[in-house]
Amino acid sequence: MVSTHREALALFNRDVRLVLFSQALIGFTIFGGVYTVLLNLYLLRLGYGPQLIGQVNAVGALSFAFLSMPAGLLANRWGARRSMIVGMVVAALGFGLLPLGEFAPTSAQLTWIMGAYALGVLGNTLFLVCSIPFLTLICPPRLRNHVFSTQVALWPLAGFAGSLCGGLLPGLFAAFLGLTEDHPAPYRYPLLLSAGVLFISAGAIAATRSRPPKPPARERGEATPFPLAIVLALSLVTFLQMAAENSLRVFFNVYMDDGLGVSTALIGSLTAGGQLLAACTALAAPALSRRFGRVPVITVGSGAMVLCLIPLALVAHWAVAGAACMALVALSSVRRSVYIVFQQELVPERWRVTMSSALTMAYGISIAGVSLGGGWMIDALGYRALFLCSAVITAAGVLCFQGYFRIPRGEYAKRLTEKSSDKDI
Repeated sequence: MVSTHREALALFNRDVRLVLFSQALIGFTIFGGVYTVLLNLYLLRLGYGPQLIGQVNAVGALSFAFLSMPAGLLANRWGARRSMIVGMVVAALGFGLLPLGEFAPTSAQLTWIMGAYALGVLGNTLFLVCSIPFLTLICPPRLRNHVFSTQVALWPLAGFAGSLCGGLLPGLFAAFLGLTEDHPAPYRYPLLLSAGVLFISAGAIAATRSRPPKPPARERGEATPFPLAIVLALSLVTFLQMAAENSLRVFFNVYMDDGLGVSTALIGSLTAGGQLLAACTALAAPALSRRFGRVPVITVGSGAMVLCLIPLALVAHWAVAGAACMALVALSSVRRSVYIVFQQELVPERWRVTMSSALTMAYGISIAGVSLGGGWMIDALGYRALFLCSAVITAAGVLCFQGYFRIPRGEYAKRLTEKSSDKDI
């Protein structure tokens, strides 16, 4: 048995390391890094307000949601590895085209931006839907907790570096171009560079070994039925629990810039601090799972995320907002690393891509709901209403999860019996 994370790292095979490197580049750019920090600020410089920014994010989220299941079908047909390569190339093209929408005619500018963002999210969706089952496949069961905690830690760790770069690059480009940071151009070029990095991510996946598709898995000589109840239960939980995190991912930088008047460099620094803290907490996930079990860690982590939104809603100060954001991102990191292994090991191998697709869809619908509803709510009621409403929705997700999984029963109990060698549940 692998007792420490350092021992586990030495046992990661070449393909696992390449996938983790690819995902680190994603973290540096579009998942908490440069692109995440600068996109909404770029849209503000183009003259868009919170409601339109929410609509742009909602278009991406809806693409993320409704293309998740087709992406899963493509993955089953093409194979996870090939789908990940295609997905990352498409993501690079979409995210690269978005900042060029600035030069489109005014009447077509918003359409260009939304279309390019949807294309980038489509590629990222195809990658993400396949990446979890692919990592599950290429690493032995005894290393899965450590592999996925490393994966979840790499995203914020790379995002830490990306956030710092995202906070500093507009000032550097503004000085180089002789412009102020109120002009869109200093934000355009970092976004283009971020999109270019995604081609390297695709190359890393292309360097992994190709694996022939496996025939459908069978257990005890019988075809495994579709685990509908588990998929529906976890889809609902994902939709509800992600409201807290998504409200910050979509509107934190808008709130800091538009609501509190904070500088871009400080926004990047606070975001980076949260990402660094999240990287550290994710590495604690395997030990917490062994000590307390996966269900309690997910429940307590999600409940604590709700508490983080309370001071954010009630105290309009950048220090309070930054501390609450960092704490929430750190808690979300622990929850995510445990949740990934939990949901994948609840279903047989043949249904893992389907499970990943369904939860990705639920996550996307959650982002879309927060983006559309949040943009309207900010204009009508202010940022406080958004954060309080997100806290209530996430609390409902905590109650649903705890209510279904606090006592092993049904499909969950069956999986526990069949996987009795797994001591972490």
